[in-house]
Amino acid sequence: MKMNKSFINDDILYKYEKESGKLRLSGGSWTINLDKQSLDSINYIVYITSKFRYKISCEDALNKGYIRNFRGENKLIVPIKHWRKYAISI
Repeated sequence: MKMNKSFINDDILYKYEKESGKLRLSGGSWTINLDKQSLDSINYIVYITSKFRYKISCEDALNKGYIRNFRGENKLIVPIKHWRKYAISI
């Protein structure tokens, strides 16, 4: 059974990624595919990796990130420095 890499629960968009999945732009960035995900009803975005949990408000992501077209898809690129980063405890 395949697990979804992203889902929405109570106005929060959760995405599971490998730590190595960050883009190397702007010192490391998480991206949101705007062609596949509407941010209209989202208040927070959370990325979860095996080591860390990254969280940002949707408003901050839109204000501090930038949009770029990658391989025909519009991506919101948000540099890591704007996210709150929490260690995952084992």
